[in-house]
Amino acid sequence: MVKVNVLVDWGKAFVDENGNFYCGTTEAQKDNAAGIAGDADLVIYLGDVHSRTSTEFIVNMGLYPTHNLIQRDQRDLEALGVEPGKTVSPQLTEKLHNMIKDKRSGLIVPRHVFFQDYNGEANPQPSFGFDDVAETFGLERLVPEEFLDGGIEYVVNAKHMFNGTATQNTAWLGDYEGVPSQEMNIFSLLKERYGQGEELEFDFTGVVIGICNYLSASGAKQMFPKSKVNIIHDASTHLEYAPLGIESAEVGHFVASKMCKQIGLGYLSMAEYRGAK
Repeated sequence: MVKVNVLVDWGKAFVDENGNFYCGTTEAQKDNAAGIAGDADLVIYLGDVHSRTSTEFIVNMGLYPTHNLIQRDQRDLEALGVEPGKTVSPQLTEKLHNMIKDKRSGLIVPRHVFFQDYNGEANPQPSFGFDDVAETFGLERLVPEEFLDGGIEYVVNAKHMFNGTATQNTAWLGDYEGVPSQEMNIFSLLKERYGQGEELEFDFTGVVIGICNYLSASGAKQMFPKSKVNIIHDASTHLEYAPLGIESAEVGHFVASKMCKQIGLGYLSMAEYRGAK
């Protein structure tokens, strides 16, 4: 069995206490997630990336505080509603970074991520280029052949919105310098290598269980129906965010457990995960 640990939105802006969109992640949750990462054959970080003009941000008429800016746009943060001392970085939180920093690594950015702010313009432009994302994470572009040959142990897969496994057709937008011409992500390459996923176990941790973590895990189960897919709930965070009407972590925990059961996802505690090894 090949163990794939998927880290969903473990960026500093979400999980560190000085993060501008801090979701309440605890040190115990970070410790548990680091333990799971240490067990894995492959670690994938699904991390949001945005430009200053992201339609997700409250200052741009969206729902969420400013978060996960590419490096070049981490300036004049007051204009984006960011208080002094707050971070908007998408880089992996320190405890998890320490687990993967010496692994052979690569960066993949699905083509649709570059066009995340497209709104029907006649001459659309990407929000940023590949080099901007590479600078932000300090990683080089993943070479698919090297990954398929087993030469990569850690992958940053940039995303936006909720389901990090999803791809979109953007061929009709044309070709742009600095933007991949092909739409694919790390799960496309896993599909090429493992097919229905009978050899795979996915263990998801991250932020937050009821949104990006659940949707990405359910996406993996759909892509790899013969795989084993788990969410480790005490290595993850439930969002308590009043503007979205989420009243408590307890309610989120109950709902998430039932949702996972309905579609065949494991919803495990750290102790259950350890006992199943």
